[in-house]
Amino acid sequence: MSALGPDSCALGPHATGKQDAQHLCNASFASATIYYPTESGLKSLPSVVIVGGWGCGEQAMAAWAPFYASHGIVAMTIGTPSPFTDSPAVRSKALLDASLALQGEHERADSVLRGRLDISRRAVQGYSLGGGGAQLAALADPTLKCVIALAPDGGYMFPSKHSLSFPSPPPTAVPVLILCGDNDEEAPPKKFGWPHYRQTGAAKLIFEVEGGDHYTPLGPAGGTKHQAEAGSMSMELWCVNCSTICACWMCQCPLALWCTPCPCATLNGPTGHAADRAPRGAIGGVALAWLRLFLLDDETARSQLVLRPDIASGFECSGIEAPLAMDRS
Repeated sequence: MSALGPDSCALGPHATGKQDAQHLCNASFASATIYYPTESGLKSLPSVVIVGGWGCGEQAMAAWAPFYASHGIVAMTIGTPSPFTDSPAVRSKALLDASLALQGEHERADSVLRGRLDISRRAVQGYSLGGGGAQLAALADPTLKCVIALAPDGGYMFPSKHSLSFPSPPPTAVPVLILCGDNDEEAPPKKFGWPHYRQTGAAKLIFEVEGGDHYTPLGPAGGTKHQAEAGSMSMELWCVNCSTICACWMCQCPLALWCTPCPCATLNGPTGHAADRAPRGAIGGVALAWLRLFLLDDETARSQLVLRPDIASGFECSGIEAPLAMDRS
């Protein structure tokens, strides 16, 4: 058995479809899109809901969803109402509300997922502040099968009740995967990812990508800042926001950046799409193996997860060791 590598981020065997899910939205999430395997014979499908981070539009996470769907996992991306001001706690609530709303598609008469979901097998995934939110969701809802935190940020700039903190002793119910890059300047792993890992009481794994930055975990093949910014707001809106912030600064308002979206624009371009082979393909491979193990009950994923990928600058796991019988084989 070899470690997951460049060819582990390929699309799976299932054709996929996409459906706008605005009808599921409520006060905690403003947009939603469902990605699903189209083969009608596939039943009891698990699901994962995915949210972005600070300033991210819903499409910033769109590379992950079709990748998961092609491997037999229903994936729903969501956007939050105020992506520039929503805290980890707000994103956690959005993830949990959206996950429960998605399960309603199992019974809805006109749904493409009618009779096809396993409503007991649910996971959530978040990026940056959404990664902090995903971990909060794990602490809040022990019925989740697992969570994935991408370049997690605990939200230190928010009041404590809105940021990520761990109880003592920490719960042990929901396994947590953390994916990050060792060159991340926005959410440095030494400040967030590794401390989060050490405070997690459940089965856990952290995979730090050598040379990776804050944008690297945005897609299964490894994302880039350039692609993420490709879906940014128009120049006209940039100018309006910039002018408003400048006016706030002239009045010496300490909340200038919170009242108006950052003039650097919303990150809303999908990046790191699945590929047959990619230098950082182990990112998708490890994330998929995590969901295979905990959502699809695929025990063969254990022996893959315990092996350190070649592109890892840091790697550690606990509670997912392969059974001895599997090791001997």
